[in-house]
Formats: sequence, structure tokens, C-alpha cells
Amino acid sequence: MKNVPTHVAIIMDGNGRWAKSKGLARLHGHKRGLDVAERIIDRSLAVGVKYLSLYVFSTENWKRPESEVNNLFSLADRYLSQFEKFCKDRIRVVVSGEREGLPSKLVEKIDKIQRETSNFNAICVNLCINYGGQREIVEAVKALNKKGEEITVEGIKDNLYNKLPEPDVIIRTGGQKRLSNYLLFQSAYSELFFSDTLWPDFTTDEYDGILQEYEHRTRNFGGIDGAK
Repeated sequence: MKNVPTHVAIIMDGNGRWAKSKGLARLHGHKRGLDVAERIIDRSLAVGVKYLSLYVFSTENWKRPESEVNNLFSLADRYLSQFEKFCKDRIRVVVSGEREGLPSKLVEKIDKIQRETSNFNAICVNLCINYGGQREIVEAVKALNKKGEEITVEGIKDNLYNKLPEPDVIIRTGGQKRLSNYLLFQSAYSELFFSDTLWPDFTTDEYDGILQEYEHRTRNFGGIDGAK
């Protein structure tokens, strides 16, 4: 691939529907979804994507049954426990979202893995946990006000959960065509791709196809194609 996006963000939708279609508990869909996420991380690393953001748990997901919420946090903990793999593949892990409400052990794991992988630079995996785009913008504005600084676009950028490049590509699986409160500030000029595939059935081949389509898109950022 000649024009690989620097930052890909994914809304991993469809785990529950996948499980229901097979007569399984929703947990099975989430477990399968984690396996797919790991394959997509590996593929992103292989093709040269430098930042990959994954929508793990939104601020709205607290409305789900407590057992499902706890299962989602357990799966996040399982992924964060793979320190040997992070070392081997030089994967930096960061987490975007609010700490309030998260299990204390998960918060400790988040702090530890962010610290221990901070110098790795093959790819940065940004896990969006207890994340909401509107809340992120509000918190950035609060931070600027607290410091007595003017509210500007650059000021908000500097006070988001993590200072990462804006996503070149946002992918949503599962057939829905909306951002669902995901990276609202950062997505102003992102290329959007919507797949009908439920996340547990999403393959690296389909991912490659999206990246190849991105290669042929022209991004003018509000300008005119070919204008100088």
C-alpha cells in the first residue's frame, strides 16, 4: 500500500447481534470481537498504520446490564495483560476516557500498561474506554477555563484525553451509519467507511479493502482539488 493512513479509528459494532444470531450469550460475541480486534491490530502493524483507536466502551454503555458491563471490563483487562506481546511488537497502549466508575483494578492496569509501553513506537493502540466525544470536548474546555486560557481549536486539541493525530479513517461495522459520540472533535475531516459486516465476522481482507479504497480518495480539507 502506497498511501497508508496514519491513524485508523474503528467503531466495533455488532458483537451482541452476532451472538444472538447464533443462539449464544452476548459474552460470546464480545470474546469473538476481542479476537478480531487483536487480528486487526496485527494487520495494522504489518501495513504501517501508526495509530489505531478502538471504541471499547462508551459512556452510554453503562445503560447495559451490569453483567455485560463487567464482562466488557474483564475483556479489556485481558487485553491489557499482554505485556510480553506489547514488548515483542513494540506496541504502545494508551487509554482515552473517564476513570470515574471504572473498577479500581482496571484503572491500575491502565496506568501500569501506559507507563510500561510509553517508549514503544511501532504502533499506538488507543483504547477508548468509558469514552464519549461530547464529554471529551467539555472536559477540554473546562481545562482551558481552569488555566485561564482562551478557548481555541488548538487549545481544545491540546487538552483532549490524548494528543494523537486526527484519524484519517473511521470505520464502523454492523450496518449502522453514525458516529455514536465517537471522536466528534477529531473526525472533522476523517474519511468515513461503513460496513454491514458484524464485528465478529470482520476480516483482515475486508480491512485491507477499506485501506485500498482510502488510497484512491482525494482529501482537500475544504480546498479545491489541484488548487495551490
